[in-house]
Amino acid sequence: MRWPGTSNPISQMRNAGMNRMPTLGVALLLAGLRVHRDWILEDQRDLEMQDFFRQEVLDGDWRSIAKETRSLLDGYSGRLGIHGPFWGLALDNPDAAVREAVRRRFRQGLDVAEELGATHMVLHSPITPWRYRHVRASGTAKKVLFDLVQETLGELLKRSERIGCTLVIENIEDIDPALQLELVRSLNSPAARVSVDVGHAFCMHTMDSAPPPDYFVGIAGADLEHLHLQDTDGYADRHWLPGEGKVQWNAIFETLRGLDHRPRLILEVEDTTRVRLAAQWLEERGFAR
Repeated sequence: MRWPGTSNPISQMRNAGMNRMPTLGVALLLAGLRVHRDWILEDQRDLEMQDFFRQEVLDGDWRSIAKETRSLLDGYSGRLGIHGPFWGLALDNPDAAVREAVRRRFRQGLDVAEELGATHMVLHSPITPWRYRHVRASGTAKKVLFDLVQETLGELLKRSERIGCTLVIENIEDIDPALQLELVRSLNSPAARVSVDVGHAFCMHTMDSAPPPDYFVGIAGADLEHLHLQDTDGYADRHWLPGEGKVQWNAIFETLRGLDHRPRLILEVEDTTRVRLAAQWLEERGFAR
């Protein structure tokens, strides 16, 4: 797929020099931040802290983790975010009591975001292939889906707007990026935007005939706030370093070149000891630095 204004983007980036390439961010636990702090601060890279999606952290002494995070980030001026809680927390749960439990977890996530001054929190899209097929078969099913997500997130979005933290809705099992975008827009809030995990998109492309990741990026367009960059073979959610799997990075960055803004490009790899190798691989190919 080729998007307008993006002919031969890689040679353009190389000819323009490294300063024209987007700067990569990274997703880390506190232990990884201790290791990579200087590398992050050197270029004020976007950062996503991932300690705070765990139940034991949210119900425990999360403030001590937040305190050390703030201390390590003294002098930091990049864009900071967190990965919100997600295990078992479907945005479209039909049980009102369970929806309240889900909201409680997300309130805890926003407590963390407010404490850190984080400006994004990742949540997971609820649209499975089963959901997608029934939504496409029935307008009623689509309304129920959208209404439930709005019910779950309504008060949280108002708070997010107040504290300046955008909720980015990440594709998980989504096979239709247009429906993901429509769901986010239905929330009718400047604090709701799209997140694309390119590894998830490639898995669903392989498993269930979803379009490839660059289509997810292009369809999100101006609503795209955030990407998780990871590679995979399409069989499972590997979180390998870029270049270790089958993701078509040229197509993704070609599409990104066609956007009028710079979404957060967050390396989310399993082995964070090698995250700088991932950045080096992308830089050597003229994609990002």
